[in-house]
Amino acid sequence: QLERADADLAAYLHGEAGEVRVGAFSTAVPALVVPAVTALRATHPGITVRVREAEAQEAYELLAAQDVDLALSLAAQAPTAGDPRFTRVPLLADPLDVALPRDHPLAGADGPRMADLAAEPWIFGGSGPWSDITRAACETAGFRPYQAHTAAGWTAILAMVEAGMGVALVPRMAAVPRDGVVMRELRADRPVRHVVAAVRRGAG
Repeated sequence: QLERADADLAAYLHGEAGEVRVGAFSTAVPALVVPAVTALRATHPGITVRVREAEAQEAYELLAAQDVDLALSLAAQAPTAGDPRFTRVPLLADPLDVALPRDHPLAGADGPRMADLAAEPWIFGGSGPWSDITRAACETAGFRPYQAHTAAGWTAILAMVEAGMGVALVPRMAAVPRDGVVMRELRADRPVRHVVAAVRRGAG
């Protein structure tokens, strides 16, 4: 029994067994977390992963309260690198593509620029990080976007783009194919959003 207990403890200490609880924002779950869980099952079958969809503020509250072990968020929403409670790890830069109605003049263009879209009606959230990201990308390209419509969910945003009501920036991780929407990569001045992971300091 002691030998078995020692073996079980060694498995936990070496990361071969145990439970990992992950809090992640909505678009990260299908794009990052699910593939990671699938890969982990093949290499570490003794580890159980529990996933909880949570936007940044909730995810970091859960992390601080020890209700999750790992939090995924946009870097813009993460605690600062100097926060003594957490250790941040950069994961990736998620490119932002432009969603256009299928009959838009730039729908067939190879690598349009943000500046080409300065006169377009834009669709994005009324506040929060996605609004900030869209406004910042447009302003970096030299114009202030005219916000024709306000929506927070990607389903609503892409439905309005499909109907020809405007254009939108869409993170590549969040893009869902729609017949009437063309996704175009912005090459010359491609904006990105940065995704980070965080753990409690000392729990890496």
